[in-house]
Amino acid sequence: MSDDALPPSRLPPARVADRRRVYEGWLALDVVVIDTLVRGVPTRLRREVHDHGNGAAVLAYDPARRTAVMVRQVRAAALVADGAGVTLEVPAGLVDHGEDPAATARREAGEEAGVVLVSLDLVANPYASPGALTERLWLYLAEIDPTAPRTGGGGVAHEHEEIEVLDVPLRLLAVMADDGRLIDMKTLLLVETLRRRRPDLFA
Repeated sequence: MSDDALPPSRLPPARVADRRRVYEGWLALDVVVIDTLVRGVPTRLRREVHDHGNGAAVLAYDPARRTAVMVRQVRAAALVADGAGVTLEVPAGLVDHGEDPAATARREAGEEAGVVLVSLDLVANPYASPGALTERLWLYLAEIDPTAPRTGGGGVAHEHEEIEVLDVPLRLLAVMADDGRLIDMKTLLLVETLRRRRPDLFA
């Protein structure tokens, strides 16, 4: 189904009237002023927008063993939110300036999980959280190259990464998706996509 199957938008036009950077660190924080109409009334909105670039993520799986290579790590925002902060995720990372997102996915699979990938299948490139983040995520499915030796993975020391690498049965990932234990959205989306496309791997 194409976009033209949807009715045209009746939302009023909006434009960025001003954008000011107020913080620059691991991510950037901009204060943005938006001119638009709300219920027909001209309105100026002030919003804070986080910008730290785009990302790429890949569900790397072994169809013969029916497993996926996952990574587990402590995430700062999750730690603040739930007090634990440990997430089970697919390998992922920020796209370097000028880098192809597929190259990012391959690099992160090697650095974090220690695996080499066969051809990548692009699933989508959605916004991570369009209300507050400029970040878009390029999401891929990819088979692991069974002929390539695995390295240790575990992340990159100078990026202060401390990552556990796990081979997880796809069937278990399906159970975790169903009972709410996959709390990372990109991971949940990729597991469900592979589950829909290759249900035989989850039997």
